[in-house]
Amino acid sequence: MYQDPKRVRSHKCTVYLDEYEAAIIQAHANYAGVSRAEMMRQLMLQQAREAFGIDPASLSATLPASAG
Repeated sequence: MYQDPKRVRSHKCTVYLDEYEAAIIQAHANYAGVSRAEMMRQLMLQQAREAFGIDPASLSATLPASAG
């Protein structure tokens, strides 16, 4: 079904947010037109790429369009 079985999202990560943090994430997701989970995934991966100095353009061939 998937070209790369490692791309199946099966790892869960729970994050507890207060009302204000949740509202910010929800507002950002609404503005971008994506789900909260997708918004949080994008923000976490963006932060990780910046922390490790990874150029997002070099990942365009390996990541889905929604992740970059």
